[in-house]
Amino acid sequence: MNKRAWRWLGVALGAVAGLAFFWLFPLKLISRLAARLGYRSPCPAAVSWLVDNPMRKRYMRPIVDRIGIRPGERVLELGPGPGTFTVDAAQRVGTDGRLIAVDIQPKMIAQVERRVQELGLRNVETYVASAHELPLDDESVDRAFLITVLPEIPDPDRALIELHRVLRPGGVLSISEEFSDPDHLFLPETVRLVETAGFRFEERFGNLWVYTANFRKGV
Repeated sequence: MNKRAWRWLGVALGAVAGLAFFWLFPLKLISRLAARLGYRSPCPAAVSWLVDNPMRKRYMRPIVDRIGIRPGERVLELGPGPGTFTVDAAQRVGTDGRLIAVDIQPKMIAQVERRVQELGLRNVETYVASAHELPLDDESVDRAFLITVLPEIPDPDRALIELHRVLRPGGVLSISEEFSDPDHLFLPETVRLVETAGFRFEERFGNLWVYTANFRKGV
């Protein structure tokens, strides 16, 4: 490789490193400031590939194990996006269970429905609805999970109250966060936020890069 090629390689690597630094640090500060000012929004459907790429799916794979889904359960997935984890979760509840996917973006739900139909899964319900007004009855689900979603909800406190409403006594709420997400919350922040809504922190899995925190609704 000649000197010019090495020079261009150095420029390219520098650009990638600069972009990664901006994504992991300054962008997080901007996101936190926006959240304090009341500006929160989900990942747009137009860039759903960011959360559905093979590399991310590989290192995020253990999350569904950590959620603890059991056969026969009625499980809510809030904010499924393009359905990255929906199929796995639906297969785990089995034919006697139910997976309910709720997202505020119609284009995201359309992607979920397409995946479900392609695999012939009949135990999945989909709804376009706000996390602030879930289309579910009181105490109607055994387990609910959110993967890199909670900090994107405009009013997370109100959403947690709704989740508390729809979970049965003793039901589990599972929150997963990813450090590379600009809206990422550290574990202590998540615990404080969720416990304020009446849940009890039970267990934590993972590491600084990706963690899952499970909570239980009091009986």
